[in-house]
Formats: sequence, structure tokens, C-alpha cells
Amino acid sequence: MNDTNRLIQDLTEGRIGRRDFIIRALALGVSFGSIESILAACGGGSSGSSSSTLKYANWASAESATKKQIDQAIQDFETQNNATINNIAIPFDQMLQQLTTMTNGGNPPDVVELSGNWPYALGGSGALQPLNSYIGSWRNDAFTNSFEVGTYKGNVYAVPFSISPHGFWYSKDLMTQAGLDPSKPPTTMDELNSQMATLRAKLPADAFPIGIDISKTEYALVGFWPWIWTFGGNPMVDDGKGNVTINWADDGTVAAFQWLQDIVKKRWTPPDQAIKAERELMATGKIAFKLDGPYLTGILGNTNPALNTVSAVNQHFGLTTTPVGPGQSSPVTAADIHNLGMSSQASNKDLAWKFIEYLTSNKKVLTNYLVTEGIFPHKSDVVTGGPYANLFSDAISQVYINKVIPTMRPPAYGPHYSTAASFVVTALQEIAGGANVRQRLTQLTSEVKTVYS
Repeated sequence: MNDTNRLIQDLTEGRIGRRDFIIRALALGVSFGSIESILAACGGGSSGSSSSTLKYANWASAESATKKQIDQAIQDFETQNNATINNIAIPFDQMLQQLTTMTNGGNPPDVVELSGNWPYALGGSGALQPLNSYIGSWRNDAFTNSFEVGTYKGNVYAVPFSISPHGFWYSKDLMTQAGLDPSKPPTTMDELNSQMATLRAKLPADAFPIGIDISKTEYALVGFWPWIWTFGGNPMVDDGKGNVTINWADDGTVAAFQWLQDIVKKRWTPPDQAIKAERELMATGKIAFKLDGPYLTGILGNTNPALNTVSAVNQHFGLTTTPVGPGQSSPVTAADIHNLGMSSQASNKDLAWKFIEYLTSNKKVLTNYLVTEGIFPHKSDVVTGGPYANLFSDAISQVYINKVIPTMRPPAYGPHYSTAASFVVTALQEIAGGANVRQRLTQLTSEVKTVYS
């Protein structure tokens, strides 16, 4: 029996899942067309019953830029598996609230798209199915900390769908306009502050050296975590067992918030702008520096027709790691990724897992959705020699893969994190508005400790 036939036997006898089969078949040199034919012949079109239904809640179908691609992928899965997918489109900023409401009402989606703290909020309450027994060797084919973002107290509640940590974007055009060398973006906080002072002096009043989200949203904290760590702060530390040490007034965190207050006063960052507005400003040449995810490539193109190709984005923008802070030896960023989970109430968990595998390994999903949005599938797909490596050969993508992704780490997510985050972003806004930094962070420490008590 040759290696391919042995692999097919492992699939048909249930020793490996579809994703493991696809990865191993590609490694053996089996073509995509042959893989699809093998999966169909091995029962990929049936889950053992004539018809099954799944409910899938996601924000991709609620956004015009991605709706068409996801809807087509779902239709293909329905055809291949004799299944019906009830596609539930929910806007990103309403996702957690809607999922919680549906779960509490006894009618949760079977498969859910998740982000940030959501796997912990839902998994910690018992709403999500632990996936440890499903993932097999997949965890070995993952970027650093991509599974950790969905793991709580040893249970994997969500698997990586797309890898999208924040890297340090810079406008080559605005740097050149200010007399700075666009081939030498800032690598330390001292260099960043120096370049921002130059940019402020040279740019028009309606343009800004950097964009920092200081809106009253949980996502503003996702964007500010790298800056806190960069200054040496570590205000919330989870021991992996759900125990969290809290001190929002440590010296590094105070330094990060003081830096934020200072750059607001100096008009180095636009006041009261959420991340969507900042992205629009960057697309129209009004922001020089910004921490953001790889999907910014697609957003820039959707906002400004002059940037509607990857090559155009690379011509006008560059990417590097977060500048290194005082006393720090290496850059760091937040492991902000999109992942997929399964409801603990799903009636057909095998079909639900098959759908998750499909969304994370199907060629059309990867090339028509993830790649077009500028976000990364999983490690073996995109590294040198991978089946989609050529689609990520541009300079910005290569910096993400080789430099930014290895620096990502998860915040201290947990079931109480979202409640705590509401207090943190309130303090963030007040400090940006001029509140005494150490006093306000000392107050914040008491507020967050109350949440966890």
C-alpha cells in the first residue's frame, strides 16, 4: 500500500479528520482536484443522514466586502454535504451580545465566528463545546499563540480561523513629505517620538503622526495592549488557571498611559476617533503611523480606489514590528485573531466540526475570502513551500509572517475580561482627556479587582 492509499484508508476509517487529510495529501503532492474527488468518494457529501441543518453566526456575511465570498463558500458546503446552513449575519460590534442572548434563550448557533475575549466569555459559561478531542495534530500546524487565544483552563473553545495580529503600519508618502526616510521606520519608542515630532511640525493640521483608538469600545483596549507591554506594563496576569493578578498602576502601565495623554495634548493623534475612522484617515493620507491588522490591506483598497491592489498598498505603505520600549529587549503585539467555535448545544457536533474544518481548509474559502481580505490562514498554508505562499509574497505579508506574528501574545482574557475592559476604556478616555494618570489608574485597579472578586 503506497502512502496516498494509506492516507485514504486513515480518512475512511476515521483515524484522521478532513483537515489533517488535506494537509498530509498536499505534502505528498496530491493535487487539489484529486483531493476534492477523494473527499467526495470517501463520504464527504454525507454525514450519515439524508439532510442536516446547522446554524452559523458570523460577521463576514454582514459586511459587504466579504458577504459574497462567504455566502458562496456556504453554498458549496451545502452541496458537498447534503446539508443546510442557516447563515446568521450579525454585525461585528453586536456579535457577543447577540450570541449571549441566543444562548441564554436556548437557541444558539451551532458554529460561531469569534474574536478577542468572546471564546472565554462563552466558553467559561459553558456555552461552547471543548474542542480538544477534535483538533488532532492541527495544533502542531499553527502560528505561535494562535490556539492559546481560544484556550481557557486547558480547554480549547475556539480554533484559529484567520491570523491577524497588529503590526506597525507606516505611510511612505507622509514620511517622505515630512523629510523622513521611508526605508527607516521607527524601531524604538525614542525614534517613534522623534519622528512624530517631525511629522507634526511638517504635516497639515488635519493630518496626524499616529492613530490611537481611544473610543469607548472593548476593541480600543485590544489596540492599546501592545503599547502597555511596550512600556513594560503588565497590569493583568492570568496564571492559566483563571487566577488574575491585577495592578493597573504599575510603572510601565502608568508610562504607557502618560505617553497616550501626552500625544493627545500634542495633537499627534486625532481625538475621539474609533479605529474605523482612523483607517479611513490613513487611506486618504491623513495618518502616518498605526498599529493594525493585515486586513488593513483590503480596507485601504475598499476606501481609496488608488489603493485597490496589493502592489499599490505596498508602494505607498510599509510594515514593521511595534517599536521597542524603554528597558525592553524585543517587540510585542496582541494576538488579535478571528476564530471558530462550536455550541455545546449543537445537535450534530460531527457536522459542525466538519463545517469548521471546511472553513479553515477549503481552497475556495482560503483564496476567495481570507486571501482577498489580506489575512492569513494557517502556518503550513503560507510559509515557504506552502500551497498559498505565492499569494503572500509581497513585502507587507512577509513582514507579518516572519516578524510580526512571532511577537504576538494574548491578553489576560477570561470570563470577566469584557466587564473589566469597560472600566479600562473609560479610564483610557478620561486619561486621554487630561485626568491624573497615576491616580486614575490606581482607581482603575480597585474597579477591576471588584470585577474579579
